[in-house]
Amino acid sequence: MGKRFICLLLLWMTFACDHTNTEHLIGKWRLDSVQYHYNNFSHSSSGWYQEETYEYLPTDELIVSAVNAYMKIPYKITKGEIHHLNQLGQTEEIYSILKLSKEMLVLKVENTPLFEGKQQSRYEIRYFSRFPG
Repeated sequence: MGKRFICLLLLWMTFACDHTNTEHLIGKWRLDSVQYHYNNFSHSSSGWYQEETYEYLPTDELIVSAVNAYMKIPYKITKGEIHHLNQLGQTEEIYSILKLSKEMLVLKVENTPLFEGKQQSRYEIRYFSRFPG
């Protein structure tokens, strides 16, 4: 009985934490910096001149804004991932949620390799802060 109770408690904590965290996603986020990784090489970009913002709405829509332009992207959250959807409801991009709190969001997206060959790793890690106001 003790093992079963512990398993149920851990399962409940997992779902409770995930539910709370996804609630933190709703709102406006500023893209602060991006780390680009390709195989074992990486570099960072910060100080985005565009003031790129991402606003996650409770209607499962994302509004991405930059330089007087914006686009709406439908999304869904599944098991710690944000799926950006196309107009047919099919997944276009998958962002893994590495960290999500009231003030910070860190996402990872896998990118396709630029060159042919096996054992290549190409991804971005995007760092966001809660947009004031």
